Amino acid sequence: MSTPENWTPEEQRLHDALHRAAERSQPGPDGLARIRRRTAVVPMWRRPVVLGLAGATALAAAVIVGGAIALNNDDDAPVASQTSTSPAPSPSETPTETAPPPTSATETTPPATQSLSVPVYYVADSGDGLRLVREFHTVETSLSPIAAAVNEMLTAPPADPDYTSLWEPGVEVTTAEIGDGAIDVDLSAPPTVGEDADLAAQQLVYTATAAAAAAQLDGSLPVRITVGGQDPSEPLARADQLEVRQLVQLNNPAEGAVVSSPVTVDGEAAVNEANVLWELRRDGEVVDSGFTSTTECCTFAEFSMALDLEPGSYEIVMSEEDVSGGEGRPPMSDSRTFTVE
Repeated sequence: MSTPENWTPEEQRLHDALHRAAERSQPGPDGLARIRRRTAVVPMWRRPVVLGLAGATALAAAVIVGGAIALNNDDDAPVASQTSTSPAPSPSETPTETAPPPTSATETTPPATQSLSVPVYYVADSGDGLRLVREFHTVETSLSPIAAAVNEMLTAPPADPDYTSLWEPGVEVTTAEIGDGAIDVDLSAPPTVGEDADLAAQQLVYTATAAAAAAQLDGSLPVRITVGGQDPSEPLARADQLEVRQLVQLNNPAEGAVVSSPVTVDGEAAVNEANVLWELRRDGEVVDSGFTSTTECCTFAEFSMALDLEPGSYEIVMSEEDVSGGEGRPPMSDSRTFTVE
């Protein structure tokens, strides 16, 4: 600390001026209270830190001179300010507040999800080898309809226990959209399929093209498959439905559905003379049977019927007629279990 013996000329002049001002001051009856008001303690986080002799002396001068002026003035007029320079406060002197990170100009709102009903193809044992079968799944997704359907085929199991997939888990769809003369489907990894690679490819092709048609896009386009955007395949067209699809396909009721009576039973079939046979089973026993007709013979065409049923659990089996009398392949069929409320 500096002593009077080694004060600088500026410090000595300031000391003398302060001494003279103090001698001239005449405290009033409320002087002490006014000094206290003007020299009230300011919280550390709101006041600068002053270091060094010159700064300390200037601060003392401001307090003493301000007090002297206040004692000679009955009004609460502002006092003349003294200017001082203070270093930036250290972390120990001022609480540190972390500012929130700036919002990037490139941030975008995540795409909104939507509820979609998408066609998804699997395979089933038709009695004449594996054939393509279809379910409709409702998904909550931000993907396009084609991508949502293909991703569901790759990642979701079928609801019907008689169905399965030829695609091993671990592959997802990256993008699926209408491209240049084809539906472009990009996969996250190389697919692993069983022995029937051709039918596995058709499982994806049928799913993508059916989803495109359901979204009122061009479902007649072939499908071009890439992996990570690389190694595009030759565009694959749909194989003949009569060669790869199960010839009887139920749409409603869905597997495990809870419905009310009358129960609508509908689907598609490519059957001889447009006849579709049906059996209604309860606890494994046939409780009713009959036949219905498709709108056209020998190609995939729609059928529909309604059944008045009492509450309970049922199985409906739709099948083609065996016109060979047991001499040919087994008739193809499809079934659903459901509950009537």
